[in-house]
Amino acid sequence: MTRIYLDHGATTPLNMGVRTAMSAVLDSEFGNPSSLHAEGRRAKDVIDAARETLSAKLGCLFAEVLFTSGGTEAANLAILGTALKNHDGSRKTILLGSSEHHCVINTAETLTTLGFRVEWIPVNSDARINLDAFRSMLSDEVLLVSCMHANNELGSINPIREIADLSHDCGALLHTDAVQTFHAPGMDWTVTDLDADLVTLSAHKIYGPKGVGAIYTRAGVILKPLVTGGGQEREMRGGTENVASIAGFAAAVRAHRANPDLIRQARDRFLAKLVEIGAIVTLSNMQSVLSGHAHVRFPGIDAETVLIVLDRMGVSASSGAACSSGSVEPSHVLLACGYDADVARQGLRFTFGRDATIAQANEAASRVATAISQIQSHRSK
Repeated sequence: MTRIYLDHGATTPLNMGVRTAMSAVLDSEFGNPSSLHAEGRRAKDVIDAARETLSAKLGCLFAEVLFTSGGTEAANLAILGTALKNHDGSRKTILLGSSEHHCVINTAETLTTLGFRVEWIPVNSDARINLDAFRSMLSDEVLLVSCMHANNELGSINPIREIADLSHDCGALLHTDAVQTFHAPGMDWTVTDLDADLVTLSAHKIYGPKGVGAIYTRAGVILKPLVTGGGQEREMRGGTENVASIAGFAAAVRAHRANPDLIRQARDRFLAKLVEIGAIVTLSNMQSVLSGHAHVRFPGIDAETVLIVLDRMGVSASSGAACSSGSVEPSHVLLACGYDADVARQGLRFTFGRDATIAQANEAASRVATAISQIQSHRSK
């Protein structure tokens, strides 16, 4: 049985061109990019070329791109680096979206320890920022706002430019986690379009390697490094750079190809077939949603049960839940959207990739139907 991979929102397969680019660096450019000798200079040239590729794609200055170990470190650097740099200022409030990725949510404890007041921005049932509530939370005490460009579970897209305007009107900085939207099919934006001060990215969501990410830091925004010990990355992120993975990130940007219309058609066919067998589509409005995201639930059936059966049937999918001690916790995103804990345990995320087809969607839906039928039959005995 051919496996069907529908978890591209979690990670994507490595592009063959990316593998080739990384292999070339691993084979020949072993030098330390901070060294002055020829080997070091060649390694530094690889990083510079990659930085040029990303800055061109983002529409920003060369020096505004910093490389990190991934999206999580980038988000931590954006939020905690801003807080540490402005620790002695008068702005002591930081606003975080209540349905953010855990790499943002989990900075709250450290921020509180540093003396900041963390407030949670409410979201609607589609995990989009409640703009009216957000406006009421803004004041001259707010240092930073963190709001993701698109929700990683539901795929719903936030109006980041409007959020940026509101943040800047009160003098606050804006960070946006753009891991799900950078180079995503149908998402063609630059940092000018978003107008965020800090934008965080990850390579493995765009068919690049795991373990490398980047942060756009608007010129003039200074972060206190979380990793010290060297002057790398404009002295805001110490440590010898992962040269091969950085080259792979750039290669993934250059090699990217996808047809968002075909992906959306496959996703929509899949959703339509699931609705026929009793699925409830989570989003009330499928406009302004990433083309490959499909989020559903089957009432009364926990996501964990469905995922285990689907894996045996050759379908890879996910939920928004984190496994802990053998049990699946309710999705914090669905809880933030207003669902109760039982419903929040039912959410299933299927994310289609660039090679999605109608045939794949039909076959995947057929296997889901069989899985649900088996689960219901077992429970009725």
